Parts: sequence; C-alpha cells; structure tokens
Amino acid sequence: MPPKIKKTITMKEKPWTQSHIERYRSLYNNLIKTPKYSNWKFDSYIEDNSRIVEKHIRDNPDWAIGTKELYMFMIARYLYTKKKYRKSKRFSELGHDYTKQNDAMTGQNRLDDKELENFRTHEYFLNIISTFNEPTTKKEHMKQLLLKLLVYQPPLRTSFYTSCLIAKDLKDNNGEDNYVYISRRGKGSANYIVNNDKVSNAKAYSMDKTLKKISLSQLATDSLIESVKKYPRKYLFETKNEEISQKTLLNWLRDITNTPKINIDMMRSSYVTWFHGENKEYASRSSLARKMRHSQSTASMNYNKILEGDITSTNIDCVETKQKLVISDLRVKELEEMISGYSKDKTDMELFSKRRSDALYNLNVKKRTPRADTLKKYGIVQDKDKFIIEIK
Repeated sequence: MPPKIKKTITMKEKPWTQSHIERYRSLYNNLIKTPKYSNWKFDSYIEDNSRIVEKHIRDNPDWAIGTKELYMFMIARYLYTKKKYRKSKRFSELGHDYTKQNDAMTGQNRLDDKELENFRTHEYFLNIISTFNEPTTKKEHMKQLLLKLLVYQPPLRTSFYTSCLIAKDLKDNNGEDNYVYISRRGKGSANYIVNNDKVSNAKAYSMDKTLKKISLSQLATDSLIESVKKYPRKYLFETKNEEISQKTLLNWLRDITNTPKINIDMMRSSYVTWFHGENKEYASRSSLARKMRHSQSTASMNYNKILEGDITSTNIDCVETKQKLVISDLRVKELEEMISGYSKDKTDMELFSKRRSDALYNLNVKKRTPRADTLKKYGIVQDKDKFIIEIK
C-alpha cells in the first residue's frame, strides 16, 4: 500500500507527499488499461513489477520528458520508503537522466512537441471565459470556476486544487491541509493557505510562514464568493461531496478549454509567459514567483516560453473559433432540449390516450365498476348507460 504521509518529517527522511500519491495513483490507472496488467495490485504494483513499469514509462510515446522524469522520481521515492535502496537509486538515476534532457530543452525556453500542440496563450483563456453563460449543473459550474481560478489568479500546482478545503474560519486551519479562506467583509477577499505541496519542506518555505498565505485577485475572489454561495461545500472542487482526483481535474480543464492534453503546468507556463511580457520589473516577477511557490529562476527557465509568431496567431484563430463553437453548442443544446421535450410530450400524450381508451373499454365492454379517480384523471363521464369522454 502507498505509504501514508507523516505528520512531521525532516528533509533527510525524504518525505512522501500528496503529489507523490497522486502520481502513484495516476501511473497505476494508466498501466491497468493494458489488459495483461489489469490484475495488478494497487498496493504493490511497483514492487512486484518494477522492470515492466520502467519500460512502460520509457517507451510511452505520449508522455513528455518532464512527465517521465516525475514518474521516475516518484518510483525512486516510493522504493526508498520501502527500504528498497538499490532499486530506489536506479530510478533516481533514470529521473536525473530525464532532468538533463529536460534542462537542455527548457534552457532554450522553447516549447516541446506536446506543448506546441496544446499550449494556449493567456488571452485565449480570457476569451473562453468571456463566452461563459450561467451553467445549469454543478459539474459545469466547477469547470468554469477551475478555469477562472487558473486565469484570474497565478496558478498553483495540481495537488493544491485536488486537496483544497474551504475554511469558514481561520481557526479551521490545522497546519497540515490546504485551504481557501473567504471573507465577505467589504468587497470581499480570499486567500489560499498552502500547508502541503511540493516545496513545503524546502528551506525557504518552511522557515517563512508568510509564504503559506496567498491573496487572491478581486476577480478570483468574486468568482469564489459566488460559487460558495450557490454551492455550499467542503472542498474547493468536489464530486459527490468528495475531493476530486487529478484525472478528474485534468478532464475538466481539457473539456472547458477544448484542448486534449493541456495540464496545470501548461496553465502555469501560459500565465508566467503572459505576466513576464507585461511586467519587466524584477520586483513584480519576484512577487509572482512567491505566489506560484517557485523561484524566479525556475519561472524564467521552466515556465516563461518564447512564442513563435505562428503560435500566437494560431491562438487568436482558436479564440475566434472557440467563441463560435460555444455559441453553436449552446444553440444545438437548446434545439436538442426542444426536440427532447417534444418527443417526451408526444410519447406521454400517446400513452395517456391509450390508457384512456383502455379505461373506456373496461367500463363499457367489461362492465367494470368505475373508480372516481380514474373518471377524473381521464375526463370520463357517464351518459345514460354508457361512459364517454367529456368534451369541454
């Protein structure tokens, strides 16, 4: 079974974090799609099949170098917690090999193949939000809120959104879970409280407690206040009153942006690229890095991307296309609802007519004793020795 997260832990112990758990589950779900791996045990699939898992990661053509890097390091950490030090070292070395490859690419600030296909500019997402209408379901509402919080506010890492609780009072903060705290005083304000993420145990973040608290923009705050008022709940994002999985979060994001393989890292990259284009000052970029819980050098190397001319123009075209598609989709849904309503009404009318005829047959031919509620329901009255439909 994946090791539980310890309440207190030192750096030397190599912590097993919520991010590791998410990757452990994600890799398992991907592996069992292959029929011959479908009976693997969730609690021990890495220990039982480490060589096959390694090959699966290395040979997967759909995963970017960064994804493979994260999976290798997750396995290394998992095996370390199981005291499989020799195997752990092997996967750590494999992870570092991918790190070198990744650094060679990110050092040029260029988009890799996956990013070229799925990268979207900040303006693209703003335009999608401008097409939003009032959602009719909680699920659609959650999708819209997710995109707003990733666009109106510097995005955090995936694990925050899948684990975040809504705090009604600052006293709810237990120092271990992640929260969003909303105050309705005045215009309203909101703060993320990050107690557990990838860098929580890093020296800079463990020593400076003020970095745990991140203030939200007014647009993000307004969206949150409206959301919690409409759907009071325990988690920031949830399904069936439970926290959502990383897979569900990504599915929501990909659906609402109409981008098949976009992920939270790409949203972070899009935000940083836009922000650095608008803000040249070191102080502004440094402030953004603190809100996103990484260093400015990480932002400059890993997230800020050089956009080629065709990428920018493609995104503009995508914006216009998305707006047209959204309007078309809404019209199609309206028509489908009208057709569905008509079909349902027609079916109901035909069923009602048949049952009324059956009632008349039973009363007039089989001489059944009439029931008052049946006569009332079908508008039947007695005319001498015969029952007929009352004409109004």
